Amino acid sequence: MNTRERFNRIMQYQPVDRLPLMLFEPYEQYGVDQWRKQGLSADVSPDKHFGIERIRCVPLNLGPLPPFDQKIISETESDYVQLDWLGATVRRQKAAPLMYYGYIDHPVKNLADWKEYSRRFEAEAVGRVPADLGRKSDELNACGSPVGVCFWPFFFRLGFYTMGMERFMTAFYDQPGLIHEMFAFWSDFVLKTLRPVLAVTKIDVAFFGEDLAYKAAPHLSPDLYREFWLPYQDPIIAELKRHGVPVIAMWTAGNILPLLPLLMDHGFNATWPLEQMAGMDPAALRRQFGRELRLCGGVSKESLIAGPAAIDREIERLMPVIRDGGFIPAVDDCPPPEVPLDMFAYYIDAMRRIRI
Repeated sequence: MNTRERFNRIMQYQPVDRLPLMLFEPYEQYGVDQWRKQGLSADVSPDKHFGIERIRCVPLNLGPLPPFDQKIISETESDYVQLDWLGATVRRQKAAPLMYYGYIDHPVKNLADWKEYSRRFEAEAVGRVPADLGRKSDELNACGSPVGVCFWPFFFRLGFYTMGMERFMTAFYDQPGLIHEMFAFWSDFVLKTLRPVLAVTKIDVAFFGEDLAYKAAPHLSPDLYREFWLPYQDPIIAELKRHGVPVIAMWTAGNILPLLPLLMDHGFNATWPLEQMAGMDPAALRRQFGRELRLCGGVSKESLIAGPAAIDREIERLMPVIRDGGFIPAVDDCPPPEVPLDMFAYYIDAMRRIRI
């Protein structure tokens, strides 16, 4: 079996020869830099070094076209201020350039700003889908990795990145028309960009890049989700289902338990990365939601920091859900810099030793 076959069979509760060795979160660049000091070769990616597989995504471009000039506006010895890829002004630390040190300004503050900003998101723009889509699709259809389509950013990240968290969250009450306008536009934009891909590509999984929650709870109530998300999200999920996409996942950190029943009622049947510190425990989720909810992630990053005994306990604790199926264990967040290279190697070896 290849990884694609294992992924699909596990998601359908069918037997496999072994678990696929996968991650569902990226690496932190600072952490990778630490691993290189500890022995990871400078010319080899962590995935290649450890034999980790990923979902292979269709190369959709949901970013601004033309792109923003990500120029550096000012800098000091330790940090710099830059325009980011979505047009926000951010401060970054030079030691960790992929991490935001703080937002300074955002491009969307009102409806007029949005109408101007949205001109960079025409679905028909050259570069949205590959010019050689047919060849790319043939390659993806024949590949041995799970093939996915990722909607990133989706509604929550779109609002947060373009408006800032405080303005975005208060706009549901102060400027509801703006939020409806943004989400309606984005839904139409995603659908128009997606349809040519679905026509020629066999998709195993679609996932929505949201980050809807913090440690204790979602950022918004089910009522707000029902009012502002469902009218514009449902058409996308209907299109995915019409083309036979079997796994539709919510990609979010934090605790989304209050939203899961609503998500499942409207077509989602999977979620990751199941952040343990936020209470997203795979065993508890399986008891509460049954086999209708597929799961990926759930191995606490804290166990990788704690060492071999903690890693072994974590995997043993998850074994009942692993054996039940519909679950691919993986680290529940980006592997943090506090995880030494040898402990991550121990975790990988422990995963390879799993027998189901």
